[in-house]
Amino acid sequence: MFDPPIDLSDLPGYQAAASTRPARTAFLGRCSTKDNQDPRSSIAGQLTEASVLLAPGEAFTAYFWDVESGMLGLDDRSQGSADDYGRLGVPVPRDGGLRELLEWVERGELDRVVCERISRVARDMLPSLQVEYHLASRGVTLECANEPRGGMTTGQLELRRTAQVRAEIYRHELLEQSMRGQRQHAAAGYRHGPPCYGYIAVVDPDAPPAANRFGGGRPKMRLALHPDQRRADTVKEVFRLRRDEQLRDGEIARLLATDLDRYPLADGQVLWAARRVRKMLAQPKYSGYQVFNRCAARTNHSRINPIADWVWSHQQAHPAIVPLEEWHETQRVTAQMRERQAPGWERVHTAAAQRGIQLTTVRQTDTHVLYDASGRQFVLPRGDLPAATADEVITILEAGA
Repeated sequence: MFDPPIDLSDLPGYQAAASTRPARTAFLGRCSTKDNQDPRSSIAGQLTEASVLLAPGEAFTAYFWDVESGMLGLDDRSQGSADDYGRLGVPVPRDGGLRELLEWVERGELDRVVCERISRVARDMLPSLQVEYHLASRGVTLECANEPRGGMTTGQLELRRTAQVRAEIYRHELLEQSMRGQRQHAAAGYRHGPPCYGYIAVVDPDAPPAANRFGGGRPKMRLALHPDQRRADTVKEVFRLRRDEQLRDGEIARLLATDLDRYPLADGQVLWAARRVRKMLAQPKYSGYQVFNRCAARTNHSRINPIADWVWSHQQAHPAIVPLEEWHETQRVTAQMRERQAPGWERVHTAAAQRGIQLTTVRQTDTHVLYDASGRQFVLPRGDLPAATADEVITILEAGA
């Protein structure tokens, strides 16, 4: 209905020139893990579904697929080695994973990417959109076998965005259900993660069977004291050195290293390091309670969650090496030592803010400054504030509060 008023078909450019180069189409697939899905059947099934989008006689130029969680960010995808994937026995060639796919696109080696459904790209909406935008900005189309062909773009877009939202909601639903189970697991006193120094993991013979729909599941385990009593004694000594003598992490590590017969190393450990001592001193499981959700898994356990968010067992779940009261006191000593390591002025301003005290400058000279703290005045030297002087100022602020 929009044809020109006269026949213009004899003019160059009346129709787009057909490309003589065959389309370079890549397959993109993913299944969660080799434990949750059988990658041999899952990847092969996805390839079969995606193949319906190929033109007669067309074949895939390359195959990219991963066996990993779709909850990972783009930087964490495609970490498995070629040997790992070779052992899976998936009957589909593999030129790499999502990371390699993006590299091929960047080099201009693909025209189209086909997958079974958009959730195979990622379960989080943001990385899924990032991949889609990256491909589109380089002239590469992303097509899904479960989306309708033809029609208006708005209908296709609505379906894809709905699928991306649904995939992310499903991801959060899985996380919520998993977290609920993990909390109950910890509250009952069962082990989480590898046993810490001084303990071993043993099967709880009194635990109910951990059956699932596929049959027997993994047995429930608790912590028990390591048969080498020296390890428990080492833990007690580390806590005593911090609590009573207020030694720093490195000082404690050096002391342990002087007598390895008395303070044995853990299996696979080559030396006592300050980082290991620091982790030991913060470990609440030494109190005999099982504790879960101490670390943020999304940050590779580098960030410690607030203590109020930890999940504690309802009662002592294994033999205690350090009584809970001593563990508590050790944490207070550690906090005080770290606080004293902060710059003097930072500590003073923090203490004033915590007590609602307004710290203002009255007047100053080249060497000293007169301060007012809610009616109390004191003179301090300019420049860095020594720790001992900061302690005195904080004592004055506490008295004024």
